[in-house]
Amino acid sequence: MAVRQSVMAGVVWMVLCTGFQAAASGMVRMLSSDIGVFQLLLFHGLIGSVLMTPYIARLPAGTMARARTHLGKYFMRGFLSFVGMAASFYAYSVMDIANVQALLFTTPLFTILLASLMLDEFVGVRGWIACLIGFLGALIIVRPGFIDLNLGAIGALAAALSFAAANIVIRRLSVTENPVLITLAANVTIVPFAAVIAIPEWVTPAWEDVPLILLMGVCFMLAQIFLALSIGAADARIVQSVNFLRLPWAVLFGWLMFRELPDLWTYIGAIVIFLAAYDVLMRERKKPR
Repeated sequence: MAVRQSVMAGVVWMVLCTGFQAAASGMVRMLSSDIGVFQLLLFHGLIGSVLMTPYIARLPAGTMARARTHLGKYFMRGFLSFVGMAASFYAYSVMDIANVQALLFTTPLFTILLASLMLDEFVGVRGWIACLIGFLGALIIVRPGFIDLNLGAIGALAAALSFAAANIVIRRLSVTENPVLITLAANVTIVPFAAVIAIPEWVTPAWEDVPLILLMGVCFMLAQIFLALSIGAADARIVQSVNFLRLPWAVLFGWLMFRELPDLWTYIGAIVIFLAAYDVLMRERKKPR
């Protein structure tokens, strides 16, 4: 019974995580008409860093001292997160949020490819077929040759690749490092990179945008917290399958905020990507811990 309750708690936390992440994505799109992508990313990094700093006092003894021996990995994870967030923010600014979320479903597939190349993990024929099917789903959404090439779609796929690379680094770090510190370090690392690009083209936000900017940062922060709670409550290989609820959440917020609905091809492509990634996740779930 305890295991079942733990799994259910993990699923509930992940549902909340996907909801807040989709809401924050909608706010990025709303704000991007007046504020640059990198400036929004700077706000996100600053708000997240401030909100998470109090958690440092609650870290186990020796956590900070041990982290100093892995500064290179912390930096790499933060830089990859910066690239992924910047690419996804740009995608949100020019595309329907549901389309972006559908393309981000390719992250688990990119993770498989990188794990095979960088960690020498066995993929197998079935795994490679799943990757090919997933990328076919992405092509269905993008439809190259049938519609104009959308830089937002390229940004979404670039974000998925960056997030997948970050996942590989997180795998290495999570062997010894605290997940709260890993998340906080990523937020802190984002700040200087975003600031270098944002400050030269700084736009002072209008007062009416300030509450939305703060809400955006809080929603992203809550999504990160709920993600950590979800993975802490149940096996990540189980709760990650629930991560695909990002699409219905994105459709909901896309309609509420912009009165937009994705076309049929987005749903078809998303289903193809989902089935491919879900097959991978289920096979991962069957592997011994």
